[in-house]
Amino acid sequence: MSEYYAKSDVGLKRSINQDSYLTIENKYGDFLGIVCDGIGGANAGEVASGEAVKYFADIFEKSGPFTTLEEAAKYLKENLDAANKRIYTLAHKNSFLKGMGTTVTGILMTKNGCLSFNAGDSRVYGVLDDKLFRLTYDHTLVNQMLEKGEITYEESIDHPMKHYLVRALGITDKVDFDIHAVKDMDHYLLCSDGLCGYVNDDEIIEILNDPGNDSCQKKCDELLKAALLKGGYDNITVVVVRKL
Repeated sequence: MSEYYAKSDVGLKRSINQDSYLTIENKYGDFLGIVCDGIGGANAGEVASGEAVKYFADIFEKSGPFTTLEEAAKYLKENLDAANKRIYTLAHKNSFLKGMGTTVTGILMTKNGCLSFNAGDSRVYGVLDDKLFRLTYDHTLVNQMLEKGEITYEESIDHPMKHYLVRALGITDKVDFDIHAVKDMDHYLLCSDGLCGYVNDDEIIEILNDPGNDSCQKKCDELLKAALLKGGYDNITVVVVRKL
């Protein structure tokens, strides 16, 4: 069983919220949390992120039990592939949805441990002993350039192509997903880049560790408020989870 809370906001500059999220438990007590940040013109990004979340909402309650983490990882891989195919096919059947896609990130908590998964630049963080750990890797062109030594870390912070994704759900017929076993944490934070693109890690952990923010709901509220105070330039989605 888990305590969790999620919140999404359109921000102060956008007219449409292209983020979607899911927090759900099956009858065995396994927990799935997902954040998706849609990409594509008009309403296409909203459709892509919504379809990804709807796919897992439809199947997860009937899933499980996961007897091993390997079994849970296989479940994630198969269904992320299926969700990718669903969005890719939908985009190619409808001209007004062409080019749509979405980031996808999240956690699957089972009795045998926790898995993180990711494609794109939405993130999963963990908090353990009051320290913040980034549990996912941003699949961006800038991150690739940084790893190859083509730019410095300082240059990467405000690089004009910092939001250019090299992986996303629904853009191509096949996608590589990062799926990793992660350590049990005191809290997990899932978010779109409307939070982590504007509120830095030091500010995030300060909010999460604040004694006044004594519930998942309060932590979510304060993180969202911080992103809005930074200008609210993007849609903001925040999920905070605590294993009971």
